[in-house]
Amino acid sequence: AQKAPKVWRQLQKWGKDMDLEHWNFLSEFVELQKKIKAKGKVKDDKSEKIAPDYTYIKDLVGGRPVLGHPLREGTLRLRYGRARVSGLSSSAIHPATQVVLNGYIAIGTHIKTERPMKGSVLALCDTIEGPIVKLKNGNVVKLDNFEKAKNYVKDIIEVLYLGDILINYELFLNRAHKLVPAGFCPEWWVYYVDKEKASDKELVEKLIRDPLQTKITFEQAEKISQETGAPLHPDYIFFWNAIQPKDFLNFFNHIKNASIQPNKIIVPWDDEVKRSLELIGIPHTAVMNEYVVIEEPYNKALLANIGNFERFPSLLDSPLDMVNQVSKYKIMDKLGTFIGSRMGRPEKAKMRKLTGSPQVLFPVGEEGGRLRCFQSALEAGKVTAEFPIYFCDKCNRNTIYKVCEVCGNKTQKRYYCRQCKKEIESEECPKHGPDSVIPYKRQEIDIRHYYEHALRLVGERSGPPLVKGVRGTTNIDHIPEHLAKGILRAKYEIYVNKEGTTRYDMTEMACTHFKPAEVGTSIEKLKELGYTHDIYGEELKDDNQIIELKPQDFILPACDEAMEEGADKVFLRVGKFIDEMLEKLYGMKAFYNFNKPEDIIGHLFVSLSPHTSAGVIIRAIGFSKTQGFLAHPLLHCLMRRDCDSDEAGVMLLLDALINFSRGYLPNTRGITQDTPLVLTSTLLPSEVDDQILDMDVCWRYPLELYESALEYKQPWEVDIETYSKRLGKEEQYEGLGFTHHTSDLNNGIRCSAYKSLPSMEDKVKGQMDIAAKLRAVDTDDVAKLVIERHFIRDIKGNLRKFSMQQFRCVKCNEKFR
Repeated sequence: AQKAPKVWRQLQKWGKDMDLEHWNFLSEFVELQKKIKAKGKVKDDKSEKIAPDYTYIKDLVGGRPVLGHPLREGTLRLRYGRARVSGLSSSAIHPATQVVLNGYIAIGTHIKTERPMKGSVLALCDTIEGPIVKLKNGNVVKLDNFEKAKNYVKDIIEVLYLGDILINYELFLNRAHKLVPAGFCPEWWVYYVDKEKASDKELVEKLIRDPLQTKITFEQAEKISQETGAPLHPDYIFFWNAIQPKDFLNFFNHIKNASIQPNKIIVPWDDEVKRSLELIGIPHTAVMNEYVVIEEPYNKALLANIGNFERFPSLLDSPLDMVNQVSKYKIMDKLGTFIGSRMGRPEKAKMRKLTGSPQVLFPVGEEGGRLRCFQSALEAGKVTAEFPIYFCDKCNRNTIYKVCEVCGNKTQKRYYCRQCKKEIESEECPKHGPDSVIPYKRQEIDIRHYYEHALRLVGERSGPPLVKGVRGTTNIDHIPEHLAKGILRAKYEIYVNKEGTTRYDMTEMACTHFKPAEVGTSIEKLKELGYTHDIYGEELKDDNQIIELKPQDFILPACDEAMEEGADKVFLRVGKFIDEMLEKLYGMKAFYNFNKPEDIIGHLFVSLSPHTSAGVIIRAIGFSKTQGFLAHPLLHCLMRRDCDSDEAGVMLLLDALINFSRGYLPNTRGITQDTPLVLTSTLLPSEVDDQILDMDVCWRYPLELYESALEYKQPWEVDIETYSKRLGKEEQYEGLGFTHHTSDLNNGIRCSAYKSLPSMEDKVKGQMDIAAKLRAVDTDDVAKLVIERHFIRDIKGNLRKFSMQQFRCVKCNEKFR
């Protein structure tokens, strides 16, 4: 049912040619599905085009705030485009939006959305609109940068507009969602500017070339509209359709009769006019509940919008149409479409730990105590568990290793007959055949013997204060790791995964371009790695030049604000562990020789995603200050993933080559998933997940997209260059475009407040505080959903568990009921 829209999209293209007309029932099913999700409700002004979708909000979780109800004005406004750190199901918001949400939404945080996708991981883009907020003193302020937002956040009483969410064309195309109107924006506006008619051709050329980063004054914008007939620039228009027609008439009369001065407009206080000013998004100052003052440049912009006082607007259905009756210039709709959303999973970047946080896949049995540590087992002097059976001819004794820990000779494999209850030398018992023979037996070993020899092997006298193992091995042959590896891992404070490696898990985030300053890598090092020129063909000289990321390179997370250690610190220690292991266990030279995190740059890793068994060889080229796995969309698709909250793990290549063993994997169904059974070193775009084919790769969207969105056309009716058009060509690996610049991908909230708050009470309080100040959120509905959808269900589950509770002995872990 979830895939019905995507299936129907394909059937519309080739269903008739394949004689699949009997699947046309999907058309009715998709329409019915939309109606059910909308709860039978539709938007007044778009009743035949778009309906609210409540799916994302019906399973609300306590502590994770709602950012906006479906299609509610004031929540995230749709902006078409792709930043260099978005795409492939991820989107971008303004850094100031993070601040007004009290830090709950960080870089890499997942949100569930109303449309066009079910969910998305959020990155940053500061060339889109930020929030408009009302302060405690009544002032209305537009927050257009991160620092400004931090200065005002404590004084915010209401968030009138949350800001834009940047969603690229790919998501509408891939999800088979019809295009919906966007609010008027600079990249749309430039299509109406006729350069030949403008007197300041240099400015206009600059605007056309880069409409987002080229800022113009009101006087310049007005002059361009006068000369070229273009609509007034989006920076100087307002959300006129956010008020009612009758409210506009009242507003118009008050502005007409206000004190209009050269540098400001002073409006006598009126509650309805004040609210209209707030809703249409005009920054202003409230003076003692007596006056409202609109200062430059917004006073001039307002007069350009409605300052033709010789005319009087007639009452129409749309306030925007009424504005255009009295405006000096063409005024476009700035509202567009608002997209409801709520917080999903917080961002993640941490070393993977198994239950009990073991450092070696070596059993400690019940003797390991509740911590499953060797220190407890050493006190007991033994470990009782399943171990393989080997025999050393030279020492004339049994051991659990393939190589004797005493003399270093290779040992002989022995077996155990369960019926004879004795060890044998072959896989088949002479009396009972092969069915009764197993390659291990439950035995009691002298743990002090093995531990002391492991210490001697690694050159340690006493070893770390705590070394943790597993209760028992779960692989089919009960093969343990060498105990010396656990001692070394404990020395470097790293942990082992089920297959013998040390894995670091991260939230997947798309990235096609980066700046050297953002990843902390020197120009010289980047040139060594093959990054010699920026996207404009200029030689790499400056830390702020934009460089295109190579498909099999990635950026590791090193977030100081995170609750867990960054990958820089973890892999620095992993590299030291591997070097000492090579020297002490294998008698080889050290390979990595890491002394500082920067030494990791340029080395090879293996990336792996859940439910797959093929690792991909990749290269680290720097560290971001986020908690995301920043990688090329092609790499994400090679791992059969996108960026809608999926996670991926990485490990050092040598760790995988030396320490991974299929023999360590538990003997359970599906356990070979999420393990590097095979490695691939070549990325072939024709063999990756097909979502990449729908990703737009252009540098600018055409006017056709914005005009088609006004008519709610299907995305495939618009001709935009997608990756599918580059497949098999030389440019399939490089030259990808993006539409919106980001000054710094790290400059925002990097760790969600949700993760740092200690209790559910604090999290829910924060959730309700956010709901109370967001105009687009119904606070009562949020409280109702949290209680009904989360707390009542949890209480029922807790009562059930309470009635079945057990008691555990803290010494031996025995459970009683």
